[in-house]
Amino acid sequence: MPLSPQQLRSFLARQLGTMVVSLVNTDNPMATVRAASWHNSLLRMGVHLPLFVVHDLGVMLSMSRGTGGYELRLRESMVARVSLPSAGKAHLEQYRRLLTMISESEVLDRLSGLRLRDEMISVLLGHVLGDCYNRWRDRSKSAGVEQLPLDLGVFTDIDAAEHYREFDNRPLWGFIEHLNSQSMHVYTQVELIDLDTVRLLGLFKEESASGSETLGSSIDLVDLFAALNSPESADVANFSLDLLPSVLETRRSTAAQTFAIDGYASIERKGPVDSLVLSELAHDREIFEQKVVDNELLYYGHDKQREDERQLQYVLIDCSASMRGQRQVFARGLALALTKKLTLQGDEVWLRFFDSRLHETIKISRSGQVPVPYLLSFRSERGRSYGRVFRQLLLELTKLRRDHKRRIILYIVTHGQCHINPELMSAIKQQAYLYGIIVLPSPGPLPEFAALLHRQQIVGGEVFSSRAERQRRALDIVGDTDGNATKPRAPGQLAWSVSSTPSRPPRITPSCWPAKGAGATPSDCTATSSARSTRSTSSTTSGCVASRRSIAICAAPARPRSCTSISTSSRWRAACSKQGFGAATSLSSRSRTR
Repeated sequence: MPLSPQQLRSFLARQLGTMVVSLVNTDNPMATVRAASWHNSLLRMGVHLPLFVVHDLGVMLSMSRGTGGYELRLRESMVARVSLPSAGKAHLEQYRRLLTMISESEVLDRLSGLRLRDEMISVLLGHVLGDCYNRWRDRSKSAGVEQLPLDLGVFTDIDAAEHYREFDNRPLWGFIEHLNSQSMHVYTQVELIDLDTVRLLGLFKEESASGSETLGSSIDLVDLFAALNSPESADVANFSLDLLPSVLETRRSTAAQTFAIDGYASIERKGPVDSLVLSELAHDREIFEQKVVDNELLYYGHDKQREDERQLQYVLIDCSASMRGQRQVFARGLALALTKKLTLQGDEVWLRFFDSRLHETIKISRSGQVPVPYLLSFRSERGRSYGRVFRQLLLELTKLRRDHKRRIILYIVTHGQCHINPELMSAIKQQAYLYGIIVLPSPGPLPEFAALLHRQQIVGGEVFSSRAERQRRALDIVGDTDGNATKPRAPGQLAWSVSSTPSRPPRITPSCWPAKGAGATPSDCTATSSARSTRSTSSTTSGCVASRRSIAICAAPARPRSCTSISTSSRWRAACSKQGFGAATSLSSRSRTR
């Protein structure tokens, strides 16, 4: 679609004219639109490059060479319609050799197979061409720059040669000459791209964190650029790639289930006639019949849908100078894997760095993803003041518990020289479940607050002696925080661990099975079933009732004198009630006990 008369002398027309000297050709009609998107992202980073070089290198980063991809050749039909400077053909030949050398790079082959997002390609272009642009001394290089439209119709059937003739192109050829003089530096920047960091960022293709709705925002581009240019980020990315496959793999695990003994648990719209709420019978006949037709009658229900507990996973990462080097790599790689694990479990996660103060809170919803660029690139130079940090944290946790009634699990990733007042830590302990991960720089005593933690993991210096040992220790910590250790069972709750493999007959085993001549505390009794099975409910005494065919799970705190098997008759239930025995549940693997 031709440009309007008002656009013929615009910045858009100038950029379309530069496509005459483009050497990368592809059949994809969206290639030019994507190049405009990359160009706009580079503008937000302060890099104002001609559209042709953004198009050429961007297509090479996103497509493979050959059939279905791109090919390197001069656009003869367009070049024949314009007048080139005397050295123009020589400059284009040098530019073609540069692109050929880059296309033969192994790094480029691997990048083209990763299907990178437009934002990532923009940051890679800034990494490759940023220094070259800064060394370009043309004063008019940023004159009149503006965002390019992203409408396919604007870039369809454009006569680039016509727009080329409308402008003075000496700055364009000056840039091509400068680019050729920097060819080895550009090629070196391509080779310096850290593939581990790019792969890690590619695992999180739908970033969505609070305060950052789209990855293309300026702050995200800055974080991406910093992550790709930081040696520390490369080490963290490499360590994270060792952990994430184990975190993301599907595993079968036992699950806790609870069953109501008797009574009703809810009001439902469907149910048997004998469960009908009696007040429904008080309606007039016409109203009653209408409610039957509309399915508006109320019934008592034995089951109730349980809502998930509003649980908050709060991850604090020490970023002071004492956490540099291997400790920083371990802490951030572990935090990334831990945060991903918690979000996969459906919990809301808050991520926060601290040194001499608490930094910005990154809120990751249950459906969100981990802000990897921020986690990789964050750097602090503010010293440390743990008293100030944890006093502020105590105020925030107290307000959070009071206003939102949420259970908080606080993970503290720090080092052995983190000294916190025990009284302050005791106050925090009243507001949250404390899980400490302490990285010791060398053998020595633990910090005083370590004894006040609900649970702690100590990472010694010997862990960093080998890559395999470091990976094993981090996976042990991530596996320990799967929710079992941090979710205490409610008092009196009956828990059943059920395997998901139904290949064998059901077999139920009490975990508190007493040894010969030994008693068992009924409050500790649980049962484990190796498969899904039919369940029969009965009543029993408060003892640990077990036999060859059935077992009982006890909810009363009294210790029994003997273990017997009983029936479910009303006469026995009345006798138990008379003796003051509590109610319990009995499961039979085949039939009722005699």
